[in-house]
Amino acid sequence: MITRFIQSKRPGRPGRATGIASATLMVAILAASAAQASTISGTVNTGNNPANFSGDAATFASAASAGPFPLTMTVGEFDFSVPSGQSITAGSFSGNFGSDFLASGTSQVKLFVDGVQLALCDVACEAATQSSDAAWLYSLTASDLTQLSGNSQWQAGRAVITAQQLAASQVVLDPTSVNLTLQPVPIPPAFLLFASALAPLFGFARRKSGAV
Repeated sequence: MITRFIQSKRPGRPGRATGIASATLMVAILAASAAQASTISGTVNTGNNPANFSGDAATFASAASAGPFPLTMTVGEFDFSVPSGQSITAGSFSGNFGSDFLASGTSQVKLFVDGVQLALCDVACEAATQSSDAAWLYSLTASDLTQLSGNSQWQAGRAVITAQQLAASQVVLDPTSVNLTLQPVPIPPAFLLFASALAPLFGFARRKSGAV
């Protein structure tokens, strides 16, 4: 008579433990990937713009005007691409009113990106730019991002910078920089719970397949 022995894996349940560990690791990897951010940075392209008389694709200088004001013009465009599964969670724009490169100040002016006001150069700023650039910086708020997400140009990956000239003379800007922060779209909590619930099934399947 042949006696058949089957070694039970129940006491230590190594197969089930391995399955749980594998599933837990998968959940941990997915959760960790959701926390990693990346950035898109660059300079607004002012070239190929009929309103730009600066002679290059970075600085901007409009034609001199005596009004009527406000006079709206396009400064330039920053093109970007958001990878699938990610979204823009923060961003900033910075630059200078006036241009040391062109040795010119600027008139009073407001700057916008797709309707969101980025900066204002008032009377004091206008006077200051006659001797040196006046730096500005704007960080997008959650409300700004919500507004931009509904803008067709922003959705198409186009950050269009416009200016409103508020006084006589001309709009002059040194290069405008853009920095956008991207985050993977958060994994829904329900998915993490679902993955955790599957962990015991991985262990059960391994233990069952190990029986001879």
